[in-house]
Amino acid sequence: MQKKRLDSWKAIAEFLGRSLRTVQRWHELNGLPVHHFGGHKGSVFAYEEEIDAWLTGLAEGAGGSAARADEQVESAKRTSRELTTTANSMWETRSVKSIHTISDLYHKAIDYDPSNAAAFIGLANAMVFSAMNDVTDASIAFPIAQDALQRIPPMESDSIDAKCPAAWIDLLYNRNWRQARARLEDVVKLRPSSSFARAGLALSRIADGNAEEAVECGWEAWRLNPLVRTLSGLLCWFVYLNGEFQRVVELTAQLRCASGNGPVTGMIEALVLAQDPNHADNLALLESVAQEQPQNYLLSGILGYAYGMAGEEAKARTKQVQLSQKTENARKSRSYPLALVLLGLGEKLEAITWLEAAFDEGSLWSLGFRTDPLLRSLKGHPRFERLLSKIGAPASFGATTEFSNRISNIYPDSAVAGKSS
Repeated sequence: MQKKRLDSWKAIAEFLGRSLRTVQRWHELNGLPVHHFGGHKGSVFAYEEEIDAWLTGLAEGAGGSAARADEQVESAKRTSRELTTTANSMWETRSVKSIHTISDLYHKAIDYDPSNAAAFIGLANAMVFSAMNDVTDASIAFPIAQDALQRIPPMESDSIDAKCPAAWIDLLYNRNWRQARARLEDVVKLRPSSSFARAGLALSRIADGNAEEAVECGWEAWRLNPLVRTLSGLLCWFVYLNGEFQRVVELTAQLRCASGNGPVTGMIEALVLAQDPNHADNLALLESVAQEQPQNYLLSGILGYAYGMAGEEAKARTKQVQLSQKTENARKSRSYPLALVLLGLGEKLEAITWLEAAFDEGSLWSLGFRTDPLLRSLKGHPRFERLLSKIGAPASFGATTEFSNRISNIYPDSAVAGKSS
């Protein structure tokens, strides 16, 4: 059977239904089968059968490319899941030192699969942890956490796992006390093994001024995940806010022996020592600890407070100046430490100004202002009382007995465990 021939660029273009320029480009770049009479510069011709075969080859190639693309997508999703699994495993023993690696793993998982809800939730948790431990400035960490939750696929956006970081954001950043508490209690009921949710619930009780209930919750959070040093530190802080100074000293010693010296645990011990700065051993120990950790601003603030209370004004002023200076680590919060130095110097109004700043920036320490022993001298001051009125849910939200009953239903032995541990 004789092949049907097309004897010009125009005829070829009409056969393909494309412009003359397009078919010439296809010939040059994609091998459209066009022949020449009398050499390269001669007139052109093509066979319909060869063009049809060329078009079929293109279609098969496109199908192969689509199959390869599908395979690459699935491979990327597998890699994303593997990265998320690794990050989740590290999260279980999270620490200030490991949180950068954990965050990076979640970011990479999202890069491989932007539909990975678990990676977005994990990243939100990591950002909250970074903010509460002063690893990343709250003004950076919380917007990232919020954006991560907003990018979760709609079907996953209301999952119980997503509620936990959302509740923390409400607690520390949005200061939506009612919603934070409701979300945390939902998570604790449906995910009773979540130490992160339990710690958040304890902090919500601290914000309300219920330190005793916070201690109960703190013990449960620690028991769920005793290797996480920040949980040890939070537990010690709750005991401190409950006014049990001797218990703090005993507890920090035991926890240090059992799980190492976490940064928060050391700071809480320093807060206890500052209660009696005129004791020579206490002041000397505070100086030693602060010297070992010069970038720990809270330790500097506690030492400045102790200097002021001990009558060593010049040394307290030095700490005030150091904390006021901007450095490369200016992202770290200095408001609460500065307030402590000023309190030690007796400058209450200026101290309240810095306490207000600490609250506005989402400082974790601001949740404890109601029961903070170092702030007792400010009780009754109108401006300080106005600040306290912003912290915590109304007293009518969640009575103590109702809270205790919920705890007993979830962990029947919690009260005994807290008192015996």
